[in-house]
Amino acid sequence: MKRLIKQAPLFVSIILILAIITSGLTGCGSTTTVISTVLPTTTNTATTAALNIVSGTRTNKLTMADIKAMTPVTGSTGLITSSGTIDFPYDLTGVALSDIVKTVGGITANDAVKISAKDGYSMTLSYNQVMNGTGFPTYDSTTGKEVTPVNNIVVFIAYEQNGQAIGDDIGPLRMCIMAPGQLTDGQWWVKWVQKIEIIPLQTSWTLNDVGTITKDMPKSDFEAGTAPNCHGVTWTDAQGHIWSGEALWLLAAYVTPVDPNNSMGQLNTALWNQGFKVDVISSNGTTVEYNSADINNNNNIIVANQEDGTPLTGKQWPLALVGSGVDTQHQISAITGIKVILPTIATTP
Repeated sequence: MKRLIKQAPLFVSIILILAIITSGLTGCGSTTTVISTVLPTTTNTATTAALNIVSGTRTNKLTMADIKAMTPVTGSTGLITSSGTIDFPYDLTGVALSDIVKTVGGITANDAVKISAKDGYSMTLSYNQVMNGTGFPTYDSTTGKEVTPVNNIVVFIAYEQNGQAIGDDIGPLRMCIMAPGQLTDGQWWVKWVQKIEIIPLQTSWTLNDVGTITKDMPKSDFEAGTAPNCHGVTWTDAQGHIWSGEALWLLAAYVTPVDPNNSMGQLNTALWNQGFKVDVISSNGTTVEYNSADINNNNNIIVANQEDGTPLTGKQWPLALVGSGVDTQHQISAITGIKVILPTIATTP
């Protein structure tokens, strides 16, 4: 995403309600690697269990032969990365996720489907996403601009790309979104899919970014950005509970100007050294304040969305500030916003 540094009145504020991560955080494990058009031969054999499907106490292990025997989904589609890179077209073959979940009895509107990769990356889809293909923004394959879907969208598990078996660099199985002739966000294109799990539908949340721009960030986008191979960090408290989420400094960095002298959009060190304020805000209006110097490159101040692998609930929901770097004066939960107060702001044209 291109950024333009503009002068603004002193201490103009940007309110970040974590939706900003859609441009720089989401899909790290799935969007940062451009798909190669020349793929190595996969090491999986037709008789090796390639995919575990779990629903409650029921587990179904599908081999590649099992998967390829199911009704195929074929077509040409592509993805757009968080940095705006277009990967298109790719001729793909696979099996609809809606057919795969039927092997363990199917799903209802009260269920969600969690797709997990061998590297720890995961995405959770709703009933409507799996069964009806709704809830996926689509983009023009040439310009990358968001457009109205022109074809039925199908979530599927691909095993062939451009006429070849998907190699171990991204496969042998990959979740893809079939929007023929169009693009979808790369965060959904989960590489190295190994497990599909039917889980109870969790309470969803969408956090609003109400500043110089307005964006929404659903829970699934936050989860994508906090994957272990992305920006995810963890902390174990004195009772042995493991908290996971993302460092506060990175969330703040997404809405601060990048280095104007670096085309790769690196952190603006001079600005961070100059200093600015970062407020963390809860749903009841409680605010805790940090100086940028206190959080800069500090992975011990974490905005957590999970404890012991389970989404936060109760008074902590949906996000809490935790970590060895959080003192008693900065403990806050039910986080709804991060407010970055800057002497200059970055906007997108």
